[in-house]
Amino acid sequence: MPDLMNLPYHHTKPTRFAVVFPRAAAALAILASPALAIDVTLNASNGIDTTSFNTSLSWSNGAAPSAGNAYFVANNYNLRTPASGATDLVFAGDSLTLTGGNLVYKGSTNVNTITIDNLTLNGALVNNASNSSTAFTLAGNNITIVGAGTTTLYSNNATITVTAPISGNSGTLLLQTNTTTGRQVVLAGANTYTGNITVTGTSGAVLSSTGALAFKIGASGVNNRVTGAVAFTFDGTFNLDLTAAGDTVGDNWTLVDAANLIETFGLTFNIAGFTENNGFWTSVDGKYQFNEATGILTRINADTDGDGLADAWEMTHFSNLDQGATDDFDSDFASNLLEFQNNTNPKLATSYPDTDADGLNDGWELYYFPNSLAQVANGDPDGDHNTNLAEQAAGTDPNNAFSFPDTDNDGLNDGWETFYFTTLAAAVPTADPDGDLFSNEDEMWSGTNPTIQISSPDIDSDQAGDGLPDGWEVKYFRVGNETLAEATAHQDGTGDPDGDGVNNKLEFIAGTDPTSAASVQTTLGYWRFEEATSGEVPAGGNGQYLYPTSVQDSSVYGNHMMAWADYSRPNYDSVVPSPTVPTTGATDTGSLYFQRNNSGIYFIEALFSTPTANLGGGQATLRTHTFTGFTVEASFNTNLTGQWQVPVSKLGNPVAGQPPFSIKIDTANKLRAGMVDGSGATREIIGTSTIAAGSWYSTAVTATATELKLWLKKPGDAAYVLEGTVAISGAWYVSPTGPLDTPWNIGQGMWNGGATDAFQGNIDEVRISAVALPESSFLFHQDGSPFQLWAEQNITDPNLRAESADPDGDGASNLAEFRLGLNPMSGSSFFAGALSGSTITWPAASGVEFTIQQSTTLGSWSDIATVTTTGSTGTWTDPSPPSGKVFYRVVFTE
Repeated sequence: MPDLMNLPYHHTKPTRFAVVFPRAAAALAILASPALAIDVTLNASNGIDTTSFNTSLSWSNGAAPSAGNAYFVANNYNLRTPASGATDLVFAGDSLTLTGGNLVYKGSTNVNTITIDNLTLNGALVNNASNSSTAFTLAGNNITIVGAGTTTLYSNNATITVTAPISGNSGTLLLQTNTTTGRQVVLAGANTYTGNITVTGTSGAVLSSTGALAFKIGASGVNNRVTGAVAFTFDGTFNLDLTAAGDTVGDNWTLVDAANLIETFGLTFNIAGFTENNGFWTSVDGKYQFNEATGILTRINADTDGDGLADAWEMTHFSNLDQGATDDFDSDFASNLLEFQNNTNPKLATSYPDTDADGLNDGWELYYFPNSLAQVANGDPDGDHNTNLAEQAAGTDPNNAFSFPDTDNDGLNDGWETFYFTTLAAAVPTADPDGDLFSNEDEMWSGTNPTIQISSPDIDSDQAGDGLPDGWEVKYFRVGNETLAEATAHQDGTGDPDGDGVNNKLEFIAGTDPTSAASVQTTLGYWRFEEATSGEVPAGGNGQYLYPTSVQDSSVYGNHMMAWADYSRPNYDSVVPSPTVPTTGATDTGSLYFQRNNSGIYFIEALFSTPTANLGGGQATLRTHTFTGFTVEASFNTNLTGQWQVPVSKLGNPVAGQPPFSIKIDTANKLRAGMVDGSGATREIIGTSTIAAGSWYSTAVTATATELKLWLKKPGDAAYVLEGTVAISGAWYVSPTGPLDTPWNIGQGMWNGGATDAFQGNIDEVRISAVALPESSFLFHQDGSPFQLWAEQNITDPNLRAESADPDGDGASNLAEFRLGLNPMSGSSFFAGALSGSTITWPAASGVEFTIQQSTTLGSWSDIATVTTTGSTGTWTDPSPPSGKVFYRVVFTE
């Protein structure tokens, strides 16, 4: 136990009593005296599955929180609640102060209440990090915000409801909500806090019907406010302190940033001491008025009916007070309030406010684009080829592409006609200028280009479509004067009429000719990891799909990849198998490094091919592609041995435990290729070579309809070597319900439907092709002598690869550096010896013969020994060194 004298504590001087106890009673009184109250600090952050909330863990006094003590958390430490969350929890200390510290809720399936009395937050974070996405309530007698920084309530994994009243007048209170919906911060207490409040995140915030917000009003524009650009629902009470408020007509204060905030004032919303009329809240004395539409409190002229319109203005224009602020007497979309505020004529439709001078009626803009004047005259938000100004003039809806001007009454959108045909007269509704067998009117309603044949509707297969524009089918498959139905009946997206291994759907995406085998793009996916050379792959939270195209597919098909979450993403690295890819000549600067861990499959670092729904355009064609042949290539450098590892796989479990495809390293450090063939049988090849840690290998797996092959290029090899073959029946398995729509994965495998066998090390240059490529077309196939291959891999400039060249200027030729295993691009890596006593050492290589020479004058040299080295260092000791000065040199023939 710590020495109590070394701990800070609070001690109140005892009152003296004029009472004499008997000896026994005096002893009893001493035993019953209370323990001294102390300040207790958290000395370490709570890790995963640990808590100090109701345990002694990491508290400076070595005891669980208890009454009479004040508790403090700082240094960005986490104070986590218990993960079980089976019951409500009460913090036992008298108070809890978080200064830059974090309160992390980890409850499970129950919606629990966490009660903390006298909670002080100073630049702190309260985070709902429930693993089961369960809401919780934060209760207590008071929460005080102090300090000039930002304190955050973060509804990360589920809603936080705060019933404790929040007080204070400094700093900023950030209500940070999740990027998904339904995870709100709810303020349900009678809050008196008068600092600024900001809300972020898709879920938004709520002031419940039991809650209150306080605003301290000063000189014009001086007040606390609520800001943000997301949803905030106000169902509770605003309490306005007008004691020091400006009293000049026109003074105003933004309480709610309605210009940016997506605010909703509910049926139970109210302002204490104000009365409401059509969204205007007027003080009892008629001097101050709050407008729900703008979020602004204003010092106004007399407005006896409290509708936001000055009585004198109403009498001038209408001779009565019957009109309301939201009425629109002249039907020009500008409300009476807008007309009043901008001094336009509320009875004349051609007189309307245009405060941003963009030619658009502010009322029209606010009607179609609530709370925003950001639209401009030449904007086209609905993409119907008509400007806002044209839509305003025509009385059409600028947010509806099917509401458009048609001044020539031909049924065609005027903007569409002039966009594609320049003039209205040139666009004939029944004409078919591009020959796709669809009229201009058909193309307009379908949103396709009437001047390009392959941009057309897809209505074959009884209007359902087959994934191919009908005009594309007409272009390539129509015979003679066939009708549209006849022309589109020949093929569908899965067909391959030219037999090039790439189906019609992919040929359409690639822009190739489906009737010519010479016109084809067989690379279906190629991930080079050239986005960076350091740092983590961008990723969001668990399954948020925030960065769906972070790992780019360099093929024409756009099968991009992503990491599932920020805790399961690999790192970019500059370690690569070669400065250039031999077959393509492309520069190679980056790879990905994958790290295994012991936290379970949920935390496996891996990438997966992004689903179509999350690509933001394009289609994830690779996920469902049915191969008639294929090649899967990857280069890898593992730093593990004796562990199952999977560099590349396609996830799923169609047959037994086997996934559709995988490249694996087994516990014997042998490479394997496994698949389910077209007959539904599992097939596997086990290679003969041993995979060593710390070296780059390049592998390729090819399949035809009848044979699966495993190829491997080992360190120092120029070509890939065939490791094994196995007969198969069909290159790809398709279940009776159709192709398996599952991801291709880099960095992990699957067995019996579960993720497993995470890879550790670097992976680079992963490519999937729709045909079985010849070995000479594999990415890292090389031709040439060992020296030429070494030079290509290690010297970036082809002009400096000659045997006699010296690109690093260290005096050693490329050939010498090659022979001795040195780095030709580093001036500090060169052929130089060292003498210690009578022993010489120098850089060497196995099997190289060196001649040791001796001289006393440096004028002439004598051969005195020959050494053939067996490793990377040569050594020789002079058995009888001469007396006096002597020189040695080591010579080898390049």
